[in-house]
Amino acid sequence: MSYVYDPKSAPNRKIEMPRTAPVPGLAAYAADMKATAAAEEAKWQKLCADYETAKAKAESEGKEPPKPPVRAASKSDAYEMQWPVPKESQDQDLRRLRELLGGHVEESFEQAGEIVCQVKKEAILDALTHCHQDAALRYEMLSDMTATHYPAGLGFAFSVVYHLTSVRRCKRLRLRILIPEKFEPESATQIYPAANWPEREVYDMLGIRFKKHPDMTRILCPEDWEGYPLRKEYPVVGLGQREINYREDRSGILQRKAMEAAGHFEINAKPLKAE
Repeated sequence: MSYVYDPKSAPNRKIEMPRTAPVPGLAAYAADMKATAAAEEAKWQKLCADYETAKAKAESEGKEPPKPPVRAASKSDAYEMQWPVPKESQDQDLRRLRELLGGHVEESFEQAGEIVCQVKKEAILDALTHCHQDAALRYEMLSDMTATHYPAGLGFAFSVVYHLTSVRRCKRLRLRILIPEKFEPESATQIYPAANWPEREVYDMLGIRFKKHPDMTRILCPEDWEGYPLRKEYPVVGLGQREINYREDRSGILQRKAMEAAGHFEINAKPLKAE
């Protein structure tokens, strides 16, 4: 059986590319705060200009001038739950990585108690080697590996994150690279054999291949599966089910009718009967 997505046979399945935010990080957060401050200042300047225009008009007509605008006071958030935002970090492990990798480090910061180091895509194997073998680091375990698709990214299409753990020091580090479409990073199995299956899963779900991987094959989907399910352009609209508001269909009647209309007639083999 071949799993082929044909939009002609199901015209109701429309693929809409989502708007994707920049990769979370210190630089992106600083740029967002700067843009927000600039927008607030522009809004205030426009409010002041509108007031001056209204004041001049009232004076020319002999009317009472309007009240001047008042800038809203900043709200105290002392009792609010603080969202963990990225911030600069002088962690000794990040300093050591900057010493070892030099200009290959693109960004390093701390967020929610975790340290993050973003390196150039060509230097990921060197970074993993230093993290594993350097006496000051000694991250002996690759605990997890993930990737995310960013269709609106400028100069890159995916982020690949390596979650490293130092069991001896009870410490975690996140290494990150940003890669364009069809770029093949070096396989981490050369340093961490446990990267075998996570890299296969990343390939299966997102289509990112890794150089020198011992078995770069699918691990979750069948071999003849078309596309990569975790990409943002992957069609996720089902056979009529997405046209249903499930909050209004808790009994399942509308879903059943949609499945029947889509061709799932096998569900009628054993019709439900009231006992």
